[in-house]
Amino acid sequence: MPLVLSRRRPSAERLDDPRLSPEEMRRSLEDLRLVNRRWGASRALARHLLGRVDGARSGTRIRIVDVGAGSGDVARGLEARLRRAGRDARVAAVDLQWRHLTAGRAMARDRAFGAPPPAVAADGLRLPFPDGAFDFSVSTLFFHHFSPEENASILGELCRVARLGFAVLDLRRSLVPLAVVAAAGPFVFRARVSVEDGVASVRQAYTPAEAEAIARRVAPDARAERVFPYRFLLHGGAA
Repeated sequence: MPLVLSRRRPSAERLDDPRLSPEEMRRSLEDLRLVNRRWGASRALARHLLGRVDGARSGTRIRIVDVGAGSGDVARGLEARLRRAGRDARVAAVDLQWRHLTAGRAMARDRAFGAPPPAVAADGLRLPFPDGAFDFSVSTLFFHHFSPEENASILGELCRVARLGFAVLDLRRSLVPLAVVAAAGPFVFRARVSVEDGVASVRQAYTPAEAEAIARRVAPDARAERVFPYRFLLHGGAA
């Protein structure tokens, strides 16, 4: 039996509902922080970006924007990893949900995670930055929320604001992560909505081939590479 689910099943995720209580929202954001930490989201992005900037002059600041950043946890982790690798990096967090950004700053303060990244509440379809304002644009667990047409527009914006290209990390649609989230989620996650959203995320995720085809509408050099476990890294868009 093939492991790839035959087709996407788009649906709304409850964490994006502004009516969700602040307490449940924060618990779900904490769950996402756990997922990103255990699956190495900032590690995968840092590895890719370091490969792109190895030839850069030492001491040059790397400017990055994380779109759909949620609480800003991955942005903070990415900045820290790049700095530990000897790069002067600054990562800005952008999300349409200002509540998520605000909760992330409170989480960072309460748990001494370090300084939160600079944050901007904005729509990924219309980023409020001039062309080439950053060196790179990134996103994590954001791509699957949108239709192919919306993603083409978002990637166009990621290309516009980043002079050296984009890197998008997301889920691969497959029966394995679907089964894992459904079975283990109730025991691992603190928020019930995290289980529901996790299942919805896998069902509406893209395959690497689907994501690459979308990205090549706006970035002919785009490539999607499989990343363990059950993710892909979509990158391209260099000027």
